[in-house]
Amino acid sequence: MTSKNTNTLLKIASTQLSRRFDAFAKDYDMTWVQMSIIDFLSHNKDRELFQRDIEEEFFIQRSTATIALQRMEKKDLIYRKPSTQDARQKSVYLTDKAHALERKISDYMIHQQQILEKNFTTEELTIVEKFLKFQAFQEEK
Repeated sequence: MTSKNTNTLLKIASTQLSRRFDAFAKDYDMTWVQMSIIDFLSHNKDRELFQRDIEEEFFIQRSTATIALQRMEKKDLIYRKPSTQDARQKSVYLTDKAHALERKISDYMIHQQQILEKNFTTEELTIVEKFLKFQAFQEEK
């Protein structure tokens, strides 16, 4: 019975977190996924990133990443150009429009983390992180 309650609470928390992130992102005509991609790209400016890097970071399928990136291109948030390493690949870059949002997105993400750190000890957050990683990456039996 505890597992069912824990999984239900996890689903509720996930839904609520998504709603809060979407509400913030909506003010900038984005989704929380797009906001998270901008945050990821902005924190990795020092390396060439590809769609597969985004797929791996967010544990999403290729088709999901393709759609998200295509929508971001239409909104002038990213652009792609041939890789300097492998012309068959296209690197993903932020546009000036997305760069203008970087600080706001970063501040929001930091604020959300600070709320957690204010309400939970480091040990508690370590346990939560362990639980979330277990749920995210366990094999179906």
